[in-house]
Amino acid sequence: MSAIILNGTSSAGKTSIAKAIQKVSPEPFMHIAIDDFTSMFRWDGVTDPHLRREFVRASISNMHAVLPGLLSSRFPAIIDHVFERDSWYQDCLAGLDSQLYIVVGVHCSLDVLQSREIARGDRRIGLAETQFPVVHKNRSYDIEVYTDQMISEECASLILDAYFKKVEQAAPSNR
Repeated sequence: MSAIILNGTSSAGKTSIAKAIQKVSPEPFMHIAIDDFTSMFRWDGVTDPHLRREFVRASISNMHAVLPGLLSSRFPAIIDHVFERDSWYQDCLAGLDSQLYIVVGVHCSLDVLQSREIARGDRRIGLAETQFPVVHKNRSYDIEVYTDQMISEECASLILDAYFKKVEQAAPSNR
């Protein structure tokens, strides 16, 4: 089917935007989140950095591997991701091969990200700061939103406008 890919740091607001899209869209969307794949592991008991990196690699690989199957249904998806590496970005897009999709840059200032991280209490402090300089580097976006300037519902509306415009442009003409 088709997809909306959200890319941004941890605590940027991707999941809130995904939920807002699901709420306001006239079309039902699946929400496929990287957090669901990384949470398949119990992180708090693992201190070995090599094993933690292996957890991350397995999580990313598993998510990318299942995308074609999930997108084979008639329902579009919101892919909630953190492209820390160029290869993750390229692998994700390669998995969407012939699918129609838009890529959305979800931005937020570092000071707001750090405040959100502390307020959430479920993220490693400093994670967003580590991701901040790399997540948007070498990425091409159809649309960009700024969650420190707009609420999730506003972001969702802008994203859906761009998505439905692309769907309309891709549809065969009825002439």
